[in-house]
Amino acid sequence: MLILAGCNLEPQLGELVKDMVVQTQYDQASINTSQNIFTTYTTFTIREDTIGFVSTRYSNTYIVDGAGDDFVKPVSRLVRDSIIAAGFTKVAPTANPDFAVNVTVLDNFNFFQTITYPAFYPGYYGYYGYYYPFVSTYYSSYGTLVIEIVDVKNYAANGNQYKVIWKAYMGDLYATIDLKAKTMEAVTQAFKQSPYISKD
Repeated sequence: MLILAGCNLEPQLGELVKDMVVQTQYDQASINTSQNIFTTYTTFTIREDTIGFVSTRYSNTYIVDGAGDDFVKPVSRLVRDSIIAAGFTKVAPTANPDFAVNVTVLDNFNFFQTITYPAFYPGYYGYYGYYYPFVSTYYSSYGTLVIEIVDVKNYAANGNQYKVIWKAYMGDLYATIDLKAKTMEAVTQAFKQSPYISKD
């Protein structure tokens, strides 16, 4: 009984926010057992000075690395180095790369209110004007780092459209204990669980 009581299968709250959840998705038509589109690629491009920022509460802007090398540059460089390690060569956007890499932060802010009207006793109905409704306000804020690989090489073949062939979602950026370290771990994990991103 003591042994069973000591086993705790449900993680503690501190453990839940220690590490980020990493989810990856890929386009099955482009990456399958018979043909992996990454084997047809050689070059890629990525911006290393900024990270995109999309928010439900602000207009679209860019996160500029104004605080030195604290977050943006280390994260974007790790993404770059991970792709180089997979056998691809980084080139300038004007050099006709085979694919492009986008790194973006999604800031999802939700705000809502509920209104509760108090119950009244029939004998005091004439005094209802003195009882105002109770307003409860709730909000949540969730930050997700998103990495996208976009097929540039086959733009014309895809009906003059850019096709996203791989995505990685990592979060929550706001709740994690050590933002930079945990983000770097999450980026490494995203590529580790996507072995098909390889020139070979």
